[in-house]
Amino acid sequence: MKVVYGCILMCLLQLVVNRVNAKYYTISGNVFNAQTTEPVYNIIVELEPSEAKMRTDSSGAFAFNNLYPGKYRVVFKSMAYERKIVAVEVTNESIHLDSIFVTPFVRQLTEVTVQGEQQNFGVTRLRSIDGTAIYDGKKNEVILVQSMNANLAVNCSRQIFSKVPGINIWESDAAGLQIGIAARGLDPNRTSNFNTRQNGYDMSADALGYPDAYYVPPSEAVERIEVVRGAASLQYGPQFGGMLNYVLQRAPVDKKIELTSFTSVGAYKLMNTFNSIGGSIKCFKYYGYYNYKQGESWRPNGGFQLHNAFANIGYQCSEKLAIHAEYTFSQYTAQQSGGLTDAQFNNNAKVSLRNRNWFATNWNILALTASYKHNAFHQLNMRVWGFIGSRNAVGYLGPANRIDDENKNRDLIADKYQNLGAEARYLWKYYIKKSLSTLLVGARFYTGVTQKQQGFASNGKDADFNFAADSLRSSSYRFPAMNVAMFAENVFNISNKVKITPGIRYEHISTKANGFYKQVQNEIVSENAVNESRNFSRNFVLLGLGVSYNVWKATELYANFSQNYRGITFTDMRVIRISQIINPNLRDENGFNMDLGYRGEIGNWLSFDISGYWLQYNNRIGQIQVVDSAYNIFRYTTNVGTTRSLGAELYAEIDFLSAANVSKRAGNLSLFVSGGYTNAVYVKSPYNNVIGNSLEFAPQLSLRSGVSYRYKKFSTTIQGSFTAKQFTDATNATFTPTAVNGAIPAYFVLDWSAKYAVKCVQIGAGINNFTNNKYFTRRAVSYPGPGIIPAEPLTFYATLGIKLNEKAKELKWNTF
Repeated sequence: MKVVYGCILMCLLQLVVNRVNAKYYTISGNVFNAQTTEPVYNIIVELEPSEAKMRTDSSGAFAFNNLYPGKYRVVFKSMAYERKIVAVEVTNESIHLDSIFVTPFVRQLTEVTVQGEQQNFGVTRLRSIDGTAIYDGKKNEVILVQSMNANLAVNCSRQIFSKVPGINIWESDAAGLQIGIAARGLDPNRTSNFNTRQNGYDMSADALGYPDAYYVPPSEAVERIEVVRGAASLQYGPQFGGMLNYVLQRAPVDKKIELTSFTSVGAYKLMNTFNSIGGSIKCFKYYGYYNYKQGESWRPNGGFQLHNAFANIGYQCSEKLAIHAEYTFSQYTAQQSGGLTDAQFNNNAKVSLRNRNWFATNWNILALTASYKHNAFHQLNMRVWGFIGSRNAVGYLGPANRIDDENKNRDLIADKYQNLGAEARYLWKYYIKKSLSTLLVGARFYTGVTQKQQGFASNGKDADFNFAADSLRSSSYRFPAMNVAMFAENVFNISNKVKITPGIRYEHISTKANGFYKQVQNEIVSENAVNESRNFSRNFVLLGLGVSYNVWKATELYANFSQNYRGITFTDMRVIRISQIINPNLRDENGFNMDLGYRGEIGNWLSFDISGYWLQYNNRIGQIQVVDSAYNIFRYTTNVGTTRSLGAELYAEIDFLSAANVSKRAGNLSLFVSGGYTNAVYVKSPYNNVIGNSLEFAPQLSLRSGVSYRYKKFSTTIQGSFTAKQFTDATNATFTPTAVNGAIPAYFVLDWSAKYAVKCVQIGAGINNFTNNKYFTRRAVSYPGPGIIPAEPLTFYATLGIKLNEKAKELKWNTF
């Protein structure tokens, strides 16, 4: 291994030496209107394959400095002018393009002239090289949240993620307090198979010990959501699912102050208010919001109250250096109606048999980020974050077919989290002969401690998260964890059409467990404590390779292979649940993801991404049914075996009016289809009754489709979602008396939403599940169950939004 690292270091040093005496050159020019010959002001000029970008000045001039010799493309684009590309080769002197003429992009419509506007489908893709990250050859999606028709007040996942194919969604609460998504046969439980981030840093409870996402940003504050599939393992961590990054809105650069307010009301006493303020004053930028949400569940004994807050202060006087400090706060308390058995659900899905179950979280994240761009060829990004939080759950955890004896003490699980992380990335664009290549190197350090206690709380009905007595504490553990990682990827431009991106990641993971547990029999805690101490360290290397081929205009073939790894989490191994038993000798999981696809845009009327995948999962941790001596059925968590998932994912969206070259005056009428097919089975297992069975949480087909119409500032969408039957354990049980295991039947949901903006006001409304279908997406082992968690019936919402800034005479809704 030392020899390999030595060779890599020598190669990097040689590349540095080769550039020490290199000369820099300039590409400059002037842009003019082809019809009037007047200089064009403020048109965007991009230099490819670098990321350099600027706008022309009042004389139409632009200039890119500090360039190495090589081949470049100068791209001119604007909503008002046709796109123009000029190929340039820099050899031994600077180049000035005297007269670049761009043609105005207009259509004459009787007496009205309408300027061309780029189609916005609400979803796009990450650039090949974006900031200090490489996405070339990787399957990814970017959800443009503010462009969508969706119920943002409750973070409605099936609408927000509707154009991400293959996503399996759990609907666990009525307000979007938590998010539960996965794909390709992975467990959606609190999105733990994704590396979940906000603005590029961790936002989960404990990235190593407990990677569950109990916090989700309010959708009104989110600019976009970046989804990178399994190939994200080299840059963002070895998770099988990939990376999920919520990018929050930033301060407006052209206003000193801007105020935004959304107020939403809906069924079951839903009330949601979101208020933000932001602006730029000279070199300083600021943005912050406060979000309050409350409501009741559609079932008895359910309700919630949530507070979210965020503040960001930035400093940027030039394109070279940007510094940001931000703080995130989230706190909510929710009463949970509990789970149901199959018979109870079929008889009356609205019924609740638990009135003492409560859940609460408290999240605090402080982050510092700094980006330095020396020139188009050298960029550095550093981010440091710290997190303090807690999660508490109290209630009766007995199976849904048992009556809650309100005279008995309730089960209590109390967690505390503290962690600190840092990540640094350096991006270098350099030449190999006349081909521009890009090298990304980075490192990550993470340390965290999770404290987890379990026992019995009071027998009351309120949200009391205290142990009834110290003697009723059945377990208490500290789970320290530490992670050091180094990674590198390099994009080699083999030709103007072909790129190859190899990558490597080294991981060191150390996890520990220190504490005690006591035996519990008939809710009586033993006086004898069993002390336990564990220490598990491992080192491993992950490899990956990506390839892309530019087929035609804005379309490309892409392929990637990436190894994945998931370490066991001690935090779950010592939590005692009535309906679940966990193997104390669990082993780490490993495997790989492969993708092969074709994606792109055709004109401004079609966007598509068609791909196939193979996910191999070794030592997969899953659940099987076991029966004890008293004939009680339990869910047993262990390394069930090796699984293989093969499938296809499709997203396509077409604007019929643009395709037919109908005047923009008629608006846009689009249809999207987003679907995933999965064949996921156990191919090897020590349990003979498992081999050949379907994976848990792997519906063979998931399909979402919708029709949208947009006219000026009005838009409306009707969307349907279908998910096929899926199982919850490796034995593929269709029914159990406790309802913890069993099949999740296929279900179908229809939603409608619309919004309209006029000047500084926006109004929105929608109906979720307007056919009032009865279904469920989850069988819970513990909270918020155990048992079947029924999904919401028909609900509605209405939203009023206002946006104001200091330009009182120019009030308009400029984000619609």
